[in-house]
Amino acid sequence: MASSKDNTYSGNKGEWSEIYVFLRLLDIGKLNVADDDLRAVPNEFYKILEIIRKETSTTNYYVREDDTVSIRVTNDVSKEVETFSFPISVFAQKADELLNQMLTTTDTKHQTIANFLKEIQVLSIKDVGHKRDITIKIEDFHNGMAQELGFSIKSFVGANSTLFNAGTGTNFIYRVIPPKGVSIDCDAFNRETYSDKGKIAGRFAKLVNELGCQIVFYGVQSKCLDQNLKTIDFCLPQLLAQLLLIRFLKNTPDLRKCTEFLAEQNPLGFDTETHGPVYEYKVKRFLQDCAMGMTPETPWLGLYDATGGQIIVKEDGEIVCYHVYELNRFMEYLYKSTKFESPSTSEDKENPGYPRVNAKKKFFYGWLYEEDGEYRIKLNLQVRFK
Repeated sequence: MASSKDNTYSGNKGEWSEIYVFLRLLDIGKLNVADDDLRAVPNEFYKILEIIRKETSTTNYYVREDDTVSIRVTNDVSKEVETFSFPISVFAQKADELLNQMLTTTDTKHQTIANFLKEIQVLSIKDVGHKRDITIKIEDFHNGMAQELGFSIKSFVGANSTLFNAGTGTNFIYRVIPPKGVSIDCDAFNRETYSDKGKIAGRFAKLVNELGCQIVFYGVQSKCLDQNLKTIDFCLPQLLAQLLLIRFLKNTPDLRKCTEFLAEQNPLGFDTETHGPVYEYKVKRFLQDCAMGMTPETPWLGLYDATGGQIIVKEDGEIVCYHVYELNRFMEYLYKSTKFESPSTSEDKENPGYPRVNAKKKFFYGWLYEEDGEYRIKLNLQVRFK
């Protein structure tokens, strides 16, 4: 029944949360719909008919039948089929056990859960071959039809999840233009403004408020990310660059508040009187595509692998979802629930304005430097749930 292959199961809480969702949904047999405050909507849920997992050489089907889960393992090459079953109560027990371990330990392997996964032919934490995190056949309560859909999973168990991950290419580059006749000693500026906390906001405050500099967007460090953003909306690089500036000039990471400030300034000159909250809409589109699979270094054409929507694991282990039908609810939730994160700048404390030697995360942003005869500074884009 179980594979004899010796596999190592190891992952962070976000990755193990995908296994938790798999076990819990087979336990409870339904996927609750969330409102825009992440609360389950009464009497709105999708019945779980089957969960499909792609392993390295097999496709596995897990079907709820009365009080058991029937498992069908199909070899992708030979088409040989193996079938067996386990009581649903076992899935409930293992889901409870895994949730308790994720909440109370820092274990990355969860050996007893791994042993059970081997028994049911789940040979890796991640579903193989998909950007989606889980594939489910549901019964749609809107029309009673069965649909096979992919969902992405975000987990709040242990820590708030990242929606858009930082990388070396997610830096936004700005020109710093001082008043005519004013020059800046970058080394002295970086030394004088270095601080363990709040140094970026302090540096921008000095550049803008004390030295009277203009900050002008120059470009996105990653060409792939720049193109991905333009694919979503051609003005998105400029819009996000302005939002990042506001984040530090106003000293608030809240994405919605930053967007409201931006709309008041209207630097892109939209006809907001006729078209309403244009900035809000464009930010929501960005967040939606991030949730649906857009990453900085993979070309993005808006083809969602998570065709069903988003599954959220709440802090207490409750599972809710935003189906594509609830797209407006989903975008409103993302808009209200996200903030800018500031990852490590990797600046050398002993030599401000220069990268730290052997820095683990080579983001390298947040200090003033000279290039091509002009002053520049970089800000890094990362978005996390609150």
